[in-house]
Amino acid sequence: MFGPQGLVTFTVLMLGFMGALYWLVKTRMLAVRMVAGVVAFAPAMLFGVALVNRFYGYYQSWGDAWRDLTNQAPASVARVPDLGDRLDQVLGEAVKKRQARKNGFAMETVLNGAKSHIVRQGIIYLPPQYFQPQYAAQRFPVIELIHGAPGNPGDYEGRLKISGMFRRLMSAGKARPAVLVIPDVGGGRDRATQCLDTVHGEQDETYTAFDVPDLVAARLRVRPPGPAWAIAGFSEGGYCAANLGIRHPDRYGIAASLSGFYEPVKRNRLPQPVDPFGGDKTLHDASSPLKVLAKPGYTGRLPHFWVMTGSGVQVDLVQAQAFVDLVRRYQPDVPFMIVKGGQHNYGAWREAFPKLFTWATPRLWSAAQCTRSAGSTAC
Repeated sequence: MFGPQGLVTFTVLMLGFMGALYWLVKTRMLAVRMVAGVVAFAPAMLFGVALVNRFYGYYQSWGDAWRDLTNQAPASVARVPDLGDRLDQVLGEAVKKRQARKNGFAMETVLNGAKSHIVRQGIIYLPPQYFQPQYAAQRFPVIELIHGAPGNPGDYEGRLKISGMFRRLMSAGKARPAVLVIPDVGGGRDRATQCLDTVHGEQDETYTAFDVPDLVAARLRVRPPGPAWAIAGFSEGGYCAANLGIRHPDRYGIAASLSGFYEPVKRNRLPQPVDPFGGDKTLHDASSPLKVLAKPGYTGRLPHFWVMTGSGVQVDLVQAQAFVDLVRRYQPDVPFMIVKGGQHNYGAWREAFPKLFTWATPRLWSAAQCTRSAGSTAC
């Protein structure tokens, strides 16, 4: 009620605007009229900002807005310098406080790219089971979560409250435990890389699909990249998940796209506009999920797909339906969630992620517990 999307906020802004407008009309003093005009502008502008925030579902609390403006990690995320030698000490201290066994442990840390040479912050959430004695010998499945653009890893915690959502699902027995890995696939809010390797530029596909999974698998008690790994994302992150899932089915057993697009945008922002393919149409088409799956006689392996879109955005709905129709040539039972009236916003994604976790985590555990057959990502 009192938050950025609350009725009180909109009422206060409206009353402030009307009060300033009243004095603008009522008074005859030029100085007062000028002040009233300036004062009226502020609540009118903020009212528009609040409407945009309500539509896209960005900030649920004033704390979320402040952390974003000051570039802080969400309060529930601990800062860990890196995944180096101190990691075991940090996790050991978390266990001693017993909170980790109850709630899990979310940390913001540096994820170094050995092959891409990209160094960025990321967030990792370890579920409560990671710290519980009965799971001490267990290597966990992983879900790699990709944010949209503009955006950063903090959007998952600050706006979606993803670890709390996931923890509640696990507590209710609706989802199996998994490690959540949220890399920074942009490098800044003014950047959009589409998780692509730029010709003669930074190698974001290599970073996302190879460097981050390999680093996490080497330092944490998780399964190696493959059938027990999933990649999922919203908006541009949905494109990343679909594209990287198709291009690297040996790295991911599940790929999920929420309100994603399925043709690459012609130019990245780094922050200046850049053609990631350097004008090479072959490279462009190879990173176009629609074109790849539409090729006659396509025989490539695929991860198990899960697709979501909102019915309130026609372009999202049309692209998602076209993609699902192609995937169904190879996976007739691919789940396709349509949020009735859903927009391209966090409100729709908050509704979708619990469904995804409920569907995906049992399959990741099945993949983790079976023997991988030669030449296949399925068990």
